[in-house]
Amino acid sequence: MKALLSKIRHLAASLLLFSTVSPFVFGGQVSIAVTSNFDFTSEYLKKEFESRSGHEIKLTHGSSGQLFDRIMGGEQFDLFLSDDIQRPSTLESSGRSIPGSRFTYALGKLVLWSVNSKQLNENTLLNRDFELLAVTNPRLSPYGHAAEQFLSHLELWDSLQEQIVMGPNIGQTYHFAISGDVDMALIPFSQIVYGRYLQAGTFWTVPESYYSPIEQQAVLLTDNSAAVAFLDFLKGNTGRQIISANGFNLPK
Repeated sequence: MKALLSKIRHLAASLLLFSTVSPFVFGGQVSIAVTSNFDFTSEYLKKEFESRSGHEIKLTHGSSGQLFDRIMGGEQFDLFLSDDIQRPSTLESSGRSIPGSRFTYALGKLVLWSVNSKQLNENTLLNRDFELLAVTNPRLSPYGHAAEQFLSHLELWDSLQEQIVMGPNIGQTYHFAISGDVDMALIPFSQIVYGRYLQAGTFWTVPESYYSPIEQQAVLLTDNSAAVAFLDFLKGNTGRQIISANGFNLPK
């Protein structure tokens, strides 16, 4: 009888210990492919989400085009955060994503930025007050396309071709400007703002009426419950506040 009571007490103690273990022990893992212009923001989101949920996030950064090709080639990710609509839409239409999961998580803003402290506005371009301007290839990036639209609005796209240095991706375009290889660049605002911190130099925000909206969309690639939870976090108040604080507009 004593032996039986001892076993019961031991079992009860084990159950009590099990019930008080942090739920973090049971956190899942999420593999996320993240477009380059969202890399700093995604690190903030990762830190906050992991501390709240106990799930573990693995981020893979790269251009949306490169990441899209890797996904189409069979590489496994749970979630894709792109800088455009087209690639997530293609994954959806080809049956490579979870139906109904695609949504716009951020709206990009284009700025004219120089690492040098000089006054910037559209007259800087109109007056040709520079030698070289960096933009991202319009065929590869929605931000490059927005830059082309903006310069075309000013009737400068064709006439500035000899002064334009074209980066293959946003990161390279930013590098041209911060290294001093060019006088200034048309880049995402998110490349120069990190929460409370602003990159040195000066910038001018290009009026959004000068280019088509830059919708950055996410799409769920697996039914991983931790990935679903992260997607919900992106849509929630805390996620949206972090996105806004890092240089993006928010979808309504």
